[in-house]
Amino acid sequence: MNKATLAAIIAAPVLLVFAVVLNLNYNHTGDNAANIAGSIKIDNGDLKINWDRYKYHDVELGSTYTITESGVYHLTGAIDDGSIVIKTDAEAVVKLILDNVSITNPNGPAISCYSGDDLVIELIGENYLEDGSKYSTDYDEDVTGVIYSKSDLTFQGDGSLTLKANYQDGIVGKDDLTFRGGLYVIDAADDGIRGKDSVHVEKGDFEIVSKADAIKSTNETDTTKGFILIDDGSFSITSQAKGIKATNSILIYGGDYEITSTDDGIHTNNYIGIIDGNIEIASNDDGIHADARLIIDGGNINISKSYEGLEAQKISINDGKISIYSNDDGLNAGGGADASATNRMGAGAFDADENCELAINGGYVYVNAAGDGIDSNGWLYFNGGTVVVDGPTNNGNGALDSGSGIVMNGGTVVAVGASGMAETLGSSSSVYNISVYFTSALAKGTTVEIRDSNGKTILSHVSAKTFNHLSAGTEEFKKGETYNIYVNDSLYDSFTISDITTVVGSGANNYRGNMMNGGGNANQQNAGQRR
Repeated sequence: MNKATLAAIIAAPVLLVFAVVLNLNYNHTGDNAANIAGSIKIDNGDLKINWDRYKYHDVELGSTYTITESGVYHLTGAIDDGSIVIKTDAEAVVKLILDNVSITNPNGPAISCYSGDDLVIELIGENYLEDGSKYSTDYDEDVTGVIYSKSDLTFQGDGSLTLKANYQDGIVGKDDLTFRGGLYVIDAADDGIRGKDSVHVEKGDFEIVSKADAIKSTNETDTTKGFILIDDGSFSITSQAKGIKATNSILIYGGDYEITSTDDGIHTNNYIGIIDGNIEIASNDDGIHADARLIIDGGNINISKSYEGLEAQKISINDGKISIYSNDDGLNAGGGADASATNRMGAGAFDADENCELAINGGYVYVNAAGDGIDSNGWLYFNGGTVVVDGPTNNGNGALDSGSGIVMNGGTVVAVGASGMAETLGSSSSVYNISVYFTSALAKGTTVEIRDSNGKTILSHVSAKTFNHLSAGTEEFKKGETYNIYVNDSLYDSFTISDITTVVGSGANNYRGNMMNGGGNANQQNAGQRR
């Protein structure tokens, strides 16, 4: 699907998108990132400007410079105590060419634009901008950035821009904010980049250290705004709050991301769609969180640290390579917004909700979770791809957990963990699956194999932690066939597939030595618990 087609689909009215979301077929394989909600309309008005029509100015900076009319301003030199100020009529367009410029304003922004239609900043060479830790009372309270613009703001060029934001934010756009190239090194006392109506990155390299959110879009009153769209780029983010945040939707076509965050790595109050990209996240909260829907169509996602790895009311994974390490649930389809909870910034307290759903339709997913490995407050579907779970060692959680039920229609699933809350892959499934209760706890590093009667390995897993239960399903299982379970290359047991779910061993007799004791029945759905 090309971007023009995708843009046309996602620009459809919100009610239409909800119809698409809520009328999925039983297998839930038709959902993709093109169905994310929000009318994403990109304002490329600056591309229509013929700059040759406007007067060209060569300016050697030395003190505060004020611009009052449209034009192209080629700026060189330095300002040690002052700024660039733009005050034009409402229809004016201004291009600033920053050519190895240095601007420091101890009393306010380095560049401020209070009026006009479009402001374009082109970067040549190395540029440095810094504001003061306190702003003069001459500035309105919403003027908070080293670069502040009430007009549409676009950055372009091959140069670099280093911003030292001592007061609050690095770049503040009160309208649409676009990046079409350049290197941005931002050290911010608050947010790194903030575009109220939108942030659109076509390309660029970003190195952001922020004491609040690194990149955000904040419009809460217009359902067609408050989005982030990233086509490409390189992002190195260290944030004491969220890494990338939008009040509406986030759509990622590609790019390279290294995000270290105290709060969520990527967060939206609405929808997230990931089509491609290389994403590395280490978060003290959720790796990727969407209040409504998260759809992953591809890319490489590695969440090396998180409270919960992927979290949304509805999650669809269609393709990609995903690896998750979490202190609680690895994947969590829960209902509701990510409200704060005790001792964890932004933690959610999701109640059981039959409208929640998690569907894995393709790709490769690995989960290493201290809580539930893969958890849905509603339905949990496995329709394709390969899923491997190293689940909890405590009996109060399960490698797989669902509020409404688990259905396996395709692919391969291997999930190991404690047996106390273990669930099968579902008797309503169309793929044969097994639920194995081991008579003793098996140590970290144990190799478990399922071989057919001819000695062919059907499934194999090397555990990352202690476990005593295995849930596994594959399209290679055949009814009436006999299979052997090997533990560290020694025959443990044999079984014959007799039904959709074949149980080996007894949950009531499972050994809990070396496993943290917890409550619950071996096959309990435990729908009323927090997920």
